[in-house]
Amino acid sequence: MKQLHALFFKIFYINFIFLILMSAYRFVFFSYYGKNSGLTWSKNLLEILNAFFMGLRFDLSVIGIVNVLPAVIFIIVFLTGISFALKYFILFLRHYYLLCIGTIVVLFFIDFNFYAYFKDHLNILIYGVLEDDTSALMKTFGSDYNLFLIFFSLFLTFVSIFIFLKKTLKFKTYDFKFPKFLNKFLISLTISTIIFASARGTFGKLPLGDCATISSNAFLNQTAINCVYTLQMAIDHRNEEKKEINYVHVSGYKNNIRLAFADFLNESLKSIPESVFENSLIRTTPFKQRLEEKRPSVIFILAESLGGDIIKYNSDSFNVLGELKKHFDKDIVFNNFISEEKVTPSALEALFLNIQLRPSAFYVAQSRYVYKKYPFASMLAYKEKGYETVFIYGGNAAWRNSGTFAISCGFDKVISADLAKKNYPKGAWGVYDEYLFNIAFEVLNQNDKPKFIFILTTTNHPPYNIPSDYKKHSLEIPNQLKERILNLEKAKKRFVVYQYCAEMVGRFISKVKNSKFGQNVIIGLSGDHSFNDAYSVRGWFNSHKVPFYLYVPDDFKPQNPNLDILGSHLDVMPTLYNLSLSNAKFISEGINLFSKEASSNSVMYLNYIMDKNLAVCYDIFRRSCAYYAFDENTDLVEVKEERGHKKLIKKFLSMCAISDYLLKNTGENI
Repeated sequence: MKQLHALFFKIFYINFIFLILMSAYRFVFFSYYGKNSGLTWSKNLLEILNAFFMGLRFDLSVIGIVNVLPAVIFIIVFLTGISFALKYFILFLRHYYLLCIGTIVVLFFIDFNFYAYFKDHLNILIYGVLEDDTSALMKTFGSDYNLFLIFFSLFLTFVSIFIFLKKTLKFKTYDFKFPKFLNKFLISLTISTIIFASARGTFGKLPLGDCATISSNAFLNQTAINCVYTLQMAIDHRNEEKKEINYVHVSGYKNNIRLAFADFLNESLKSIPESVFENSLIRTTPFKQRLEEKRPSVIFILAESLGGDIIKYNSDSFNVLGELKKHFDKDIVFNNFISEEKVTPSALEALFLNIQLRPSAFYVAQSRYVYKKYPFASMLAYKEKGYETVFIYGGNAAWRNSGTFAISCGFDKVISADLAKKNYPKGAWGVYDEYLFNIAFEVLNQNDKPKFIFILTTTNHPPYNIPSDYKKHSLEIPNQLKERILNLEKAKKRFVVYQYCAEMVGRFISKVKNSKFGQNVIIGLSGDHSFNDAYSVRGWFNSHKVPFYLYVPDDFKPQNPNLDILGSHLDVMPTLYNLSLSNAKFISEGINLFSKEASSNSVMYLNYIMDKNLAVCYDIFRRSCAYYAFDENTDLVEVKEERGHKKLIKKFLSMCAISDYLLKNTGENI
């Protein structure tokens, strides 16, 4: 029995060290990323300890899962009494623990750097990284990290783990003696119970994952959760994507999609057509004689990582906006505006299709649905009015199948800027923005036909390279911002590239305004997603803000616009339609931001939906939710359920159902 006791102790010792390492990672994570979260050990001690305790439960869950296979093998050997087999079991343990512990160490390393960019643990976006431009990613990683040092360090880590396991699981003799059967049974039952409880994380009714929220402070919740768990959720969601989730069913509209249209429009069921339900979404822009006589061209710029939070720090000494500043001061800017998600394909989907993203759903551009022409595609309204529609991308339009997606959504022409005949200087992801805008201006000048030009930039993206001849403006980081910076050297480089992007956009707008097109072109600008990987952003809403800028010549400009209203990418195209098209029909789940109903607008961001006062985080698969309200700093604070929350949930579910129905039940194959 002494040999068995020694074996149990050594296995316990290995797992205890493993647990300490995971807790140490959590402490490093909290110390590094939490320094600007507003949390302090003195003021928030109990909350922080609660987060670490919850984290300990997550770590124990990982350990429990890791030990399921060894426990099963051991119990079989133990109950059958095959003594010599324990020798091979110990050899198996050395290699098995090496594989599992080593893999989790690698995951922790990836997670730490993943959080720096996405402000979240490993999630479904990891698939986006894997499916992205491989060569560009390698250039990015090679620029930001010393890959040789990283791989060498990981190699040493695996060697150290192997040596530790070999020394710990070392026995002078393998002559194990087993107890009587009853004792063997009781020991096996005890092991099974411990493993089950550890893996599940609780003896309660719900498993650990369903009760992981421990604070209204989002960062504390991030501190508590384990990246292994979030990666497992990502894998589960990806598998669900492959099964093509029926969002009509999970939203509660099975066999009654017509009701979803009624709920979304807040109208009676009788007002919805009994067939071709999407006709209830058709809108028509007002008849305007001046638009009939003079059709303005429209340019929309989707700028990489043009986040909104950093703009409030702009000054003469910290000039992140460059020439764009004078246009922001003079023209229309909606600041309470958010992106669709943290990645570019999500923004393109909302802008190209005019429908809301479904939480955890596949990207249309990379699915079989990209080969359909839909009646709600955003370019149809312009094509029907005789516009030439052009999509210009700074990189290769084969990226994420974006070129094919653009064509299916009504663009006449797709231009891959990095494949242009002129050998323009380029970074890892595409031509530098200044040359991209040169291409766009050439397209605008090609003929007198009215055009809709969609420009997608690439320069403001890791590894943050810009032309060597660019002369930057002053970028003295203000103390208020410096306190929030996570990596000063990286942030300095990041701010320069952000400034370059804004400067080039500003110069392009100036060039168009001063050209012959100046009084007959509308220019829109937004960021594809926020800019928050260099510093800590306080407040959920602020972390996802992007500006929505509009230059509208006097002949088409709306009077007294309300710039404080809430908006998202879904509202861009309906707003542009109403500014530039007369008596034009379109289908969209978004609204015109200059309309009266815009004052009560609500927007979605993945599993969040919000209006100007309230917000809900809704898990559509588990039907669980958290209720929030906005405070004076536009931060979300957790509150009790109010009537307005139910209204938001109703819209959330109806939009998810409608988007899914439209994608899967309308449109014609190309």
